[in-house]
Amino acid sequence: MAQPFSFSFSGDDIEADSNDAQNDLEPGTSAVPEHASISGPPLVEAQTHDIEELLSTLPSKISYSHLDIESPKGYKTRLPRRELFDIRMQLMTEDDGADIAPVAGLDNSDIKTNVYEGGFKSWECSIDLVKFLLDRGPRKDLDDLCRVDHVIELGCGTALPTLLLFHYAITQSIPLYLTLADYNASVLRLVTLPNLLLTFASTLPATTSPFSTDQPNPLLTEQNGDLNITPELVASFRQVLVSLPITLTLISGSWTPTSKLLPLIATAPEMNTFVIASETIYSPSSLSAFTEAMIGILSRVRSGKAVVAAKRVYFGVGGSVDTFRIECSNRGAVAYEIEFDGLGGEGNGGGVRRCLVEVQML
Repeated sequence: MAQPFSFSFSGDDIEADSNDAQNDLEPGTSAVPEHASISGPPLVEAQTHDIEELLSTLPSKISYSHLDIESPKGYKTRLPRRELFDIRMQLMTEDDGADIAPVAGLDNSDIKTNVYEGGFKSWECSIDLVKFLLDRGPRKDLDDLCRVDHVIELGCGTALPTLLLFHYAITQSIPLYLTLADYNASVLRLVTLPNLLLTFASTLPATTSPFSTDQPNPLLTEQNGDLNITPELVASFRQVLVSLPITLTLISGSWTPTSKLLPLIATAPEMNTFVIASETIYSPSSLSAFTEAMIGILSRVRSGKAVVAAKRVYFGVGGSVDTFRIECSNRGAVAYEIEFDGLGGEGNGGGVRRCLVEVQML
């Protein structure tokens, strides 16, 4: 069993945050996901993806920008993300027409039922979750700690919360199991894995490939730029996964049936598990499927919890935090809102109120 690392989930009140995550959204991202219709093509069955195969599809360089986030307590992070225009360029180069999800994700739609689930965009609630993690973990100076072996991000997309934890694991030499799941395999290939690679590159000294000067690592000093994807960089990325070790699993497809999803996620009763998710309860169908998958994961371990970032109500599409809490209760879990001042929305600059919900099995 890998040595676990620590998060804090204390309920102490914390200072107010003047920053509204709404300002950090990708251009064209709406406050509430648009669900094209309640019907759609058949669900895609869950499957894992070979990391080596996905790495082999990367172009010779990827363009990135940074998202700067500050928590209520003043902790800051800079998370690198692949640019949408760079994804478009790669798709134009490939142009095989085999996967329509990237086309759906790069037009003006936020969600297309059973085709594209929003993974190319960074949603505001994921930024709330990053702020929460910055304030309550991972840090060593907290008394109320939850020991964690396995982090699972459901509906990961650009994977901002995971990028924060991944950076921490690398820089602190902490082993972990890390599972990222998104409905679209194209999102994992074009965004999730490149963002993990960018995060890894941000930890390298300036003299390490793909950097060849004694200047500071540009991922630490520049707001945007291009990262050369050299064989040496990819080899170093592989090596850090092996040496720590970091067990990385990428899963695409539907959360249901859970009989297809759960066997793909590493587990053991003694493996303390932390599930994170953002904007996954926006519609009744998504809420139900997500809750079933989350409860299925948590019920397999003796110690586990989830933190879900969401809007209180998703007007027009039917999801809500109250309904989510009822679903959790019906499935033998308790869900309650976490007191956290780093949330935007109603009363904090306008818009629908956002919240964080913690879930544990009874």
